[in-house]
This record gives sequence, C-alpha cells and structure tokens, in this order.
Amino acid sequence: MSRWLVRATLVAGLWAVQALAAAAQSPADRLRAAEAIDPPWQHGDSSDVTERGLEFTVPPVDVLVDFHGSLDNPQLVLFATGNYFFALGQAVEAFGHAHPRYRGHIFYETLPPGLLLKQMEAGGTVTSGNMTWTVKPDVYLAERAASEDLVQQGRLAAPVVTFATNDLAIMVRAGNPARVAGLAEAKAV
Repeated sequence: MSRWLVRATLVAGLWAVQALAAAAQSPADRLRAAEAIDPPWQHGDSSDVTERGLEFTVPPVDVLVDFHGSLDNPQLVLFATGNYFFALGQAVEAFGHAHPRYRGHIFYETLPPGLLLKQMEAGGTVTSGNMTWTVKPDVYLAERAASEDLVQQGRLAAPVVTFATNDLAIMVRAGNPARVAGLAEAKAV
C-alpha cells in the first residue's frame, strides 16, 4: 500500500471517530465543549463597562476576545501586546477605582504587537468579522527594548516608561536530573 493511501486511510479513520464521538453528544454537550476551549476572558470579566445593554454573544463565533470595554467615548485607550491580557483586566479595574472618572470609559486591545502596529499604521482602524471601527491608542504597552526600537524608528513617541517587570524562571524535569542551576546549564541541555 502506498504511503499516500495509508495516510488517507488514517485521516479518514480519525475523521470518522471524531464524527461518531460528536454525534454521540447532545447539542448542549457540544456547546459546553466548544465553550471550554475558548479563552476565559471572553465572558466580559475583563470589561469595565457598567451598562452592557443587549448581550449578544454566541460562543465560539461572536466573540471578540482581544477587544475590551466600550468604544462609546473612551477616555483612555490602551493597546497592550497580547501577553498582558492575563493581568490587564484587574489593572484596569484597579485604575478605575483609583480614578473614578475613567471607570467604564477605558477601551483596550490585547493583540500581538505586530498587529497593533499595523492597526496604528492604518490610522487606528481595525476590522473583525463584519465590524470595523477606528480607535487610536493613548498608551502602547509592550516590551521595553522593542518599544525603544520603535521610538528610534519614529513609530512611537518618547518617553518609554517601565510600568512592570517580571522574574523569569527555568522549568526543569522533576528532580532536576540534569542539575540545571542557571541559564548557561539550560542552554547546554
């Protein structure tokens, strides 16, 4: 049997198993399974909007997980590279408590840095599905060295300000059998 035929048979077999498993589930089970793989921040937990109006979100298709808050007269717009989404919802909430005039009026995006830069180059316009909007950032949150390079290129305005730091950790196999004690040892493994 040719390699192509073996691969085609395997793919067809896997597809059949998945189809049978899906058919055995109820529609509610399939929806729960689909929702379980979607990001946890999709449910509005990271939005500081106080008046949400009609809730029309049908996961997993009508979800804009990287856009947070309201575009209706935002008083502060943040473009944050995607790695900050874990903490940004809590930071925005805390900022709103410390500065009540901004509460409910912060919009932020958590896209990869290259996409945020393309959006800025497009005058702040972005399209997701059938929706297009324009919003320009007041603050661009990204890694310091990359931000300094963007200032040098004239793509961002100075100054670059450190707003957060993190400690890096090296993960090793249980018991650390290679006796990794630092970055030099980790590179050698």
